Amino acid sequence: MNQDLKIAIIGAGVFGSYYAEKCFLNPNAVLVGLFDANFPKAEFLAKKYNARAYSSLDEMLSDVNAVIIASPAISHGNLAVKCLKLNKHCLIEKPIASNLVQAKEILSLSDRKPIIVQIGHQERIILKTIGIDNLPEKPHRIFSQRLTAASERGRDVSVSLDLMIHDLDLILMLMQEEPEYVIRKKVIGVQDFFHHSTAEIKFKNAVATLTANRTSNINKRSMELVYPSGVIKIDFHNRRITHNTPFKLNENFYKSEDVKDSLKTATNSFIESILFGNKVTVSPKDGYNALKLALKIDKDSV
Repeated sequence: MNQDLKIAIIGAGVFGSYYAEKCFLNPNAVLVGLFDANFPKAEFLAKKYNARAYSSLDEMLSDVNAVIIASPAISHGNLAVKCLKLNKHCLIEKPIASNLVQAKEILSLSDRKPIIVQIGHQERIILKTIGIDNLPEKPHRIFSQRLTAASERGRDVSVSLDLMIHDLDLILMLMQEEPEYVIRKKVIGVQDFFHHSTAEIKFKNAVATLTANRTSNINKRSMELVYPSGVIKIDFHNRRITHNTPFKLNENFYKSEDVKDSLKTATNSFIESILFGNKVTVSPKDGYNALKLALKIDKDSV
């Protein structure tokens, strides 16, 4: 076991517990501790994985080389800036931040410092496993839907930053270009905390229509990609793909270990990037671009 990489987790909620397990099981890192504003939650989780629950974030940061930020989304930016200024490698759960000022500072710090920064857009792993990330054509029409039942988790930011940002990141990965403009079509809810959002995004030679709803009576995560030579339909929820294209796609992608536990894949990638210099799965620039687009959907300008 490599005793040099000491890692800690900020946030002892649902995702914090997932990341704690992945770090605990990784043979190349040591899970040193957890911090949460709710100390008993951190203490409970730390005992489970033979780690320490810290009541002081500063003390915990002084004991580790790397952190995973899995706290509420609204806190990601401030925490990441604090950790990066202390030269800590960071895996930041999505979104990278809740505003562009913080996201820009994260970008600046990651560029200036010899540190690894990765953003938690794990669904890229699915598209890459299917083989959609490297096709000879670009889609000219994209439809995505991400619908979930009401939940208290993620309610500190709008549905665009909570759910739709997954699909925004995937679309930007596929298009490899900035959109020309965004038409905000419909948002429902209190300003900055929208629970339903529909948007149309215009690229040079493509249009993407996205819907996100976190007050739905059904759970649905799907994407339809229309190419010049055919259509690919992905059902993320049921892990199924259908298509009539000539492309050689991995229709059994759900059997891949990387897809079965994409959080484990992303966590291991982060650790290996630190130890061995591998490229991160999602860069801070990727996270910035997805955030910028999400904010444009929520507001007329940012």
